[in-house]
Amino acid sequence: MTTEHQSLPSRPSALDGASLELHYLAEGAANIIYSVSVTSPAPLQAHSHRYVMRLRKDLPSTKPAVQTMSDFRERIVPLFAGHEALLMEQALYELNPEMIEAANRELVEMDGVDLSALSINDVNAQSRPNRKIRHHHRRHVYLPPYEEEQYGILMPNLHGPGIDWLVEFKPKWLVQSPSAPRDARNCRTCALNAMRRRTKLHQGRGDSGFCPMDLLESGNILEGALANIWPMQEGVQAFAATFKAKVQPVLSHLKALQQAHRSVGLEDFQTPAGKDFGLAMALRDCSVFLVLRRRDEGGGVDLVDVKLADLDLKTTDGGKVQKWARMEQELLDGGWYYSAEDSNCALSRHKS
Repeated sequence: MTTEHQSLPSRPSALDGASLELHYLAEGAANIIYSVSVTSPAPLQAHSHRYVMRLRKDLPSTKPAVQTMSDFRERIVPLFAGHEALLMEQALYELNPEMIEAANRELVEMDGVDLSALSINDVNAQSRPNRKIRHHHRRHVYLPPYEEEQYGILMPNLHGPGIDWLVEFKPKWLVQSPSAPRDARNCRTCALNAMRRRTKLHQGRGDSGFCPMDLLESGNILEGALANIWPMQEGVQAFAATFKAKVQPVLSHLKALQQAHRSVGLEDFQTPAGKDFGLAMALRDCSVFLVLRRRDEGGGVDLVDVKLADLDLKTTDGGKVQKWARMEQELLDGGWYYSAEDSNCALSRHKS
């Protein structure tokens, strides 16, 4: 028995004009991610769930998809000249009112789920088609009406056929904050994580249990950091060599970009005129995706691809600059750049 190989569209734009159905996958502070199935035309239906759609939330801090894509092409892509393959491919998709209405109805229904009445297994089983759950702090925020947003952004679904693991991590600040004390024992990321763990006053992603600067190290230090994101109990030592060869150059480039766009200290936030916070903060909040496949013979894991995502320019509207300034002031006033408790920062080890 033989089956004809059916190649995938080379770019998300190949689905332009196709009729799609949205399936809720996950959401962050600003966007909701949907898997998409193709309802027509028939030749493209085999590509269902090979792509995901990102739709922005109806918040003052989110930009229309058309502007987001324009910013990406004009401001982000040139920073990766010659290495554009590292960037997640994206394409605009024209929505229709029915898609938005159906997606918002689903979100309202999901808001009605009582988390307190569910077991931990139920809460973790968000992929169940009959039980989708929004975390309590994501509730009651929906998609903009069609009159205000007519487009979504299509991207490849990296966890496609033949892929065993899709690992995501946020490198965050690979260089120190310009306003941190010179004798700081915590980098900006470790200082913020220490404050969040102790005070529990701020929510956010990025606390993966390691110092981001360790991702550019080698030996046991790198292996210790990777153990926090590695999907298996074994094999991290072997993967560290692959990570050093294929991922560290990407992170080194990202670090250089953060260094070049470093107007992100307290004084910058307090005197924002002429500062490009949108780009600088985007470079500090992007995600890295590692596409992994188990080897058929001999064990081990192959790194199939490395992609950078979440590189939307940050908006400075809605009090964002003031929020960043307050956060930096809290880190300074609270002594979090010096806190040694619950911290294993590279800066502290280097000064020991």
